[in-house]
Amino acid sequence: ASAGAAGAAGASASARRSASGKASVVGHLAPDHVARDHAKIPESGDATVAVAQVGVATAAAEASAAEASQVARATWPPIVIGAVMLCTLLGFAMAPAVLPAALAKYVAEFLGTFVLVLTVSNCVLGGNPVWNATAIACSLMVMIYATGAVSGGNLNPAVSFALGLTGNLEWPVVFKYWVAQILGGLAASAIACSIHYPNTLSLGPVAPFTGCHAMVVEVLYTFMLCFVVLNCAASKQNNSPTDGNQFFALAIGFVIVAGGYAVGGISGAAFNPAVAIGLDMRNYACSWGIWYGIFELVGGALAACLYSVTRPEEMSGGDVSNYTATFSAKILSEFLGTFMLVVTVGFNIITGSTATAFSAAASLMCMIYSLGNVSGAHFNPAVTVACVARGACASMDGIGYVLGQMLAGLCAGLLTAIFHAAGPSKDTTFALKPGEGYTFSAAGVAELFFTFVLAYVVLATATTKRPSSQLTAQNFYFGLAIGSCVTAGGFAIGSVSGGELNPAVSAGVAMMGIMSPGSGPLPSYSYFIGFVLLELFGGLCAAVVFRLTHPREVKPDAPIELASVICEFVGTFALVFTVGCCILSGSGTWNATAIAAVLMVMIYATGPVSGGNLNPAVSFSLGLTGTIPWTKVFKYWIAQLLAGAAAGGAYEALFAPKTATLAPSEPFSWPYAVLVEAIYTAMLCFTVLNCAASKRNNPPNDGNQFFALAIGFVIVAGGYAAGGISGACFNPSVALGVDIKHGGARWGIIWALAEMLGGAAAAFLFWAVRPDERLSDDEFARYEPKLRTKCLSEFLGTFMLVLTVGLNVVMASPAVAWSAAASLMCMIYSLGGVSGGHFNPAVTLAVVTSGRGKCPASDGVAYAATQVLAGIAAGFMTKLFHDAGPNSGTEYPLKPGAGYDQLDAGLAEFFFTFVLAYIVLAVATTTPAPGSLKTKQNFQFALSIGSCVTAGGFAIGSVSGGELNPAVAIGISSQALSAGSLGCLALWELSGALLSSLALRLTHPGEFAPQAVKA
Repeated sequence: ASAGAAGAAGASASARRSASGKASVVGHLAPDHVARDHAKIPESGDATVAVAQVGVATAAAEASAAEASQVARATWPPIVIGAVMLCTLLGFAMAPAVLPAALAKYVAEFLGTFVLVLTVSNCVLGGNPVWNATAIACSLMVMIYATGAVSGGNLNPAVSFALGLTGNLEWPVVFKYWVAQILGGLAASAIACSIHYPNTLSLGPVAPFTGCHAMVVEVLYTFMLCFVVLNCAASKQNNSPTDGNQFFALAIGFVIVAGGYAVGGISGAAFNPAVAIGLDMRNYACSWGIWYGIFELVGGALAACLYSVTRPEEMSGGDVSNYTATFSAKILSEFLGTFMLVVTVGFNIITGSTATAFSAAASLMCMIYSLGNVSGAHFNPAVTVACVARGACASMDGIGYVLGQMLAGLCAGLLTAIFHAAGPSKDTTFALKPGEGYTFSAAGVAELFFTFVLAYVVLATATTKRPSSQLTAQNFYFGLAIGSCVTAGGFAIGSVSGGELNPAVSAGVAMMGIMSPGSGPLPSYSYFIGFVLLELFGGLCAAVVFRLTHPREVKPDAPIELASVICEFVGTFALVFTVGCCILSGSGTWNATAIAAVLMVMIYATGPVSGGNLNPAVSFSLGLTGTIPWTKVFKYWIAQLLAGAAAGGAYEALFAPKTATLAPSEPFSWPYAVLVEAIYTAMLCFTVLNCAASKRNNPPNDGNQFFALAIGFVIVAGGYAAGGISGACFNPSVALGVDIKHGGARWGIIWALAEMLGGAAAAFLFWAVRPDERLSDDEFARYEPKLRTKCLSEFLGTFMLVLTVGLNVVMASPAVAWSAAASLMCMIYSLGGVSGGHFNPAVTLAVVTSGRGKCPASDGVAYAATQVLAGIAAGFMTKLFHDAGPNSGTEYPLKPGAGYDQLDAGLAEFFFTFVLAYIVLAVATTTPAPGSLKTKQNFQFALSIGSCVTAGGFAIGSVSGGELNPAVAIGISSQALSAGSLGCLALWELSGALLSSLALRLTHPGEFAPQAVKA
């Protein structure tokens, strides 16, 4: 249920009470003392006298007037405070003062840890259990990206300890970092407790688990976190002095997704002494905080030890450019990666996690990024079989890998069995078998197919030659792509087969069931044998198909015309089959994410061969813009439509007698469904054109690596926003596949026509925002977008962001912040090179006041006006859907959440808008150190900015709605036809933006006075 305006964090914490123990007189608008001292509301006895003397009607009128007065008086103090802060910060933000670099790095550590612990604390006190770990992971990731170039982005005493042990950080600096980190954590906890008062933070094992259980998992996942830091951010192999990677913070942050969902129900999942001490602040860290901190430092030491064993070349201090890992290091690498993957799966299972596939995917991604250049990071016997069959792994290595992987799976299963026997689900039997209502045949086919997808993506993204258009030798996306296969398959078929996709995972689950069987009988061992054989066969199939789709990996001059058509068929089939599985057996909360994941990975896998269209509407828009010839468009259409029909038939046969249907969702009529299909298909095609086809985003010798990430996550944006209206196809092949039982003749054709119209609209808008794409090479090099073009860019991006938020809100989506973040990320990737991709008046204010010529004041005024106009337009469109939708009787005004007042909401918006604006300044407007990166492409900038919305939206959604953007606030007010808390929240948001401008001067002095770096 939504709480507050955007309700991004779901149900809020219980309504707070005043010191007297009475519920607040005016609900969430003001506490008792404000109501009594300022509004002068009579006590109940006085009200009775008034009724007796004046009459019921008069009393009601007076009560109404008193309520209006008290609301106004409760609102004005926060507005005044916000206005004063705005004016004060404006002066500081424009000041030229900077810090020497020697001090800036400590400020960066304080600030980064502050933001992390502030997010953790708000999630604990008022967040959403389904999304808390994701929000915290995003917060950690974005602050590492923001502060990494200044301080290294440690933000964790255990990380600094591990870096000290490996010689990557001097010990005096380690100790100073500890002080800054712990102070940052304490300050953040204090502020969070003041917002959520009288609710307080606590830390300790989650019953029935004991302190021993909690300490073990804290050591384990702190080890994982520090190990990923050492491998991804510190190792010379992954960070050439002239060609650094851009995935380091993504890998580090998403350890929290892996461990947070896995063991949050055991220890609380701190993995950081600064977090532990902050959460235990009310006990002065003397209860559990100190013990957690000690064992987390042990985890850091363990990470340093195993890092030195898996990467001995890093400890020698010599040249590592030509180093090849020893066989023993490779086997240890495979053991560690597989163990962490399987133990993550196991802990998710026994704690009843709702996000097992997402957590497992994060674990796999992080360990692949860490160990990919040691052993290849297979962590899966089926993947090893595929690599051996493809010729990317020696047979003897493959045998050793499989043995190490299976041993790791068994060990992980044994460890999780111990926890299962002590946990709340100890009487439940977790065994390897088909899901309830499914046969082994159905489960086996599901495992085979999605294991094939996983192995195929490994071959296509991690074993192929570097494209000639890619300047950097670093592959930023391979770990993301491979891990996301588990997200797609795990959620799509988890209820059918368990979604293991990996014989080692199957072995771990089987071992857990044998060693801790619960109270039920164990199934036949034949299930384990059958699943393992089918998963291995899926790996072999991947090797065969890979040879058909990537012939130039075998013969460099091989023709690829037929291969490109096969790519379109394979990619579209995987997409539509996943959609069908999600509809018939998936998770309502995660379906859109699973579908987005499979689209992203198949674009990464097929993009170098066919362009990865996988959608007739996309091919249509590419044809209209002249990107691909029409003959190829028609060939692609045939392949895509045939694949959609084949996939539709396949999943219908798999799930018979259940069947999918395509139709407008009640109570919407078909025009509403057609409209959202056209809008979000246009967004999808527009993102393709800007991220994958534009010359500006893809120079011939320096192509970007974010294209598939941006395209895939349009499905997250539109899937949650429009899924309850039209089903969210956005693709004629998907529409045909879902409507296969009618041959597409019922609603499929109408949906397809709307989607093709969206593709045409995208082509038109692409030419409007990028007129330079049709210029000659000389004119293209000199081109600068005009202000009207920039304003159009800002209007489009802001409109899609606010519309996505609005539709999520009025449709009671379970993932408002996740969907909004995806919308923001996709549009920033698409339009960042046109206008900067602000889409937020607060961001524009921060960029203007940060100086450095990044945005002239005149442009800033035009941007802000355009963003406000876009917010209003999106708000009114949202109202159309709200009035026709299932929640038309529910109002969604802009106001604080239940149990919170205007000051609470203002403070929450202030701090998290500050985070958003600061991240924009730090990752999108700063200059990398000279020579540190080969590529000029910024892989992480939009991912970081969008992730701020994920962090803030879920952390404070129950407090303020988590808008973080005056344009979003205006859109919500427009939808409600009521200003509500607009003035108050907008002032706090703008104040947060000004604080970010000041903070950038303190943490990035080199941006303002290069000589300060030497001071």
